[in-house]
Amino acid sequence: MQHILQVMEKAAYLAGSITRATSGRIAIQMTKANERDLVTQSDLQCQRLIRDVLSKEFPNDLFLGEEEEDDVNADGGGKDSATSTIPSSVVLKNSLNSITLESGGNEDRLLFVVDPIDGTTNFQAGLPIYAISIGAVSLPPTGKGNDEEIGGCKPEVVAGVIYNPALNEMISAVRGRGCYLNNERIRPRNTAATASSSMGNGNDISRKQQHQQSILSQSLINVGYPIKSTSLLQASSRAISALSTKVRGLRIMACASQTMAWVAQSKFDAYIGWDLNAWDVAAGLVIVEESGGHVCNFDGSRADITSRDMIITCGSRRGAFSEEADRTLQDELLQVLRDNNCLEY
Repeated sequence: MQHILQVMEKAAYLAGSITRATSGRIAIQMTKANERDLVTQSDLQCQRLIRDVLSKEFPNDLFLGEEEEDDVNADGGGKDSATSTIPSSVVLKNSLNSITLESGGNEDRLLFVVDPIDGTTNFQAGLPIYAISIGAVSLPPTGKGNDEEIGGCKPEVVAGVIYNPALNEMISAVRGRGCYLNNERIRPRNTAATASSSMGNGNDISRKQQHQQSILSQSLINVGYPIKSTSLLQASSRAISALSTKVRGLRIMACASQTMAWVAQSKFDAYIGWDLNAWDVAAGLVIVEESGGHVCNFDGSRADITSRDMIITCGSRRGAFSEEADRTLQDELLQVLRDNNCLEY
């Protein structure tokens, strides 16, 4: 698996050489879902490069990139898109509510899920908040799995790379082996001292209870900006309004993978996202979990590659109460979303 990760990092780094040369200096190539959903020539070139690097090293594995619609390709040559690398036995629908994965054969295979430039609008504007995201999803042999399997197999993200070329930050993880930023192991930041300094000396409530009550108010939260529909934006707006007086700060980065990388580094305490796609989160799922963080659906269950709506929280920020604090923040955020009708759209 380490060799696979190294190839993924190589592909991301090479794609980064394209984005560094073109960020803020490239025209919009086309739009997709609406006029705010941009594609540039660099998106297409990066996807082609990443696909070529991965397919050369792993010709028997599969590839799914964001820019894979029939009318999107780097050469303008019709239907020569990433879709052509996916066998007919693999049906991948953009709506992950109805996604089907069939690995075929009797051996495990990998599906590389790629967002060549996550945060294209930021990239096109010259803002350094964009990233190249590559996740490796293990597809067990057809027929193996359990009641949670999808299309005959239960997919699991086993490795992930998120690279921000503008900041030269490469964050990566292999499941079970930890999370690394530029080859240095990420250690969850301990902010127990900060929390303790704001607790006071009240006698009616224990320090632990005071600590739990202060978690949300000390948190820096990123809220997603889902652009596909008015109802999605309204759900996000309700969350922003409800949280604005309850948290230390709110941000909208408009780049899911980069935000997840910053959650893994404890720069954000949490990220709330709606209507996410596989390429938005594939790498981030394993990176956050390997950093000690948590990923959950809006019903509180563990999120996976098929999830659309998520809360992602960082790990071990609260000293002796870290695990309980992580879960408390997750629960408090879910309660705010429920109370303010932010879960449905």
